[in-house]
Amino acid sequence: MYFHPAGTSMSSRATQFSNLYENHHRRVLAYCLRRTNETDANDAASEVFAIAWRRIDDLPNPDMELAWLYAVARRVLSRQWRGARRLARLRDRVQTQPRHASPDPATAVAQSFEDSLVLAAAKTLNALDREVLRLAAWEGLTHREIAGILGIKVAAVDQRFHRAKKRLATAYLALAGAESSATSEGSA
Repeated sequence: MYFHPAGTSMSSRATQFSNLYENHHRRVLAYCLRRTNETDANDAASEVFAIAWRRIDDLPNPDMELAWLYAVARRVLSRQWRGARRLARLRDRVQTQPRHASPDPATAVAQSFEDSLVLAAAKTLNALDREVLRLAAWEGLTHREIAGILGIKVAAVDQRFHRAKKRLATAYLALAGAESSATSEGSA
């Protein structure tokens, strides 16, 4: 729901925006086109006017509207460029990661068996211990980040992580031992 200052109606806001768009869209688009490709320029110009609509009550007097729109366009394009650079860095990192060859079938079966034992052992832990381990191991978060997510102290995360690892190892060894004895009994 939008707040409309006293004396402004939705129709007067729409008229104001319509005039703003008609008077300045071509120049804002041209500004963007001089700085980026056509697709990104169209996206940026659209975003500029979406911002203008949301901030219609903050627009300066009519002789400064275009300058205000250019300032918004500059910030929008800057965000686009930063996003493109982040994407390029991510692509570079992904491309430089070593490619792992598919394991031979015997290794894949052994790894799958080990993974199933780890998952089964993890199911024996309480939910919070499982979450601490997942956030640390799978998501690669620091204990400080985990504490922020879970709303607990870093010391509590340290303690939970340490205890959860011990419990997981104990459960894993118990399951692996049980599986090992079942396999040896089956082959006898």
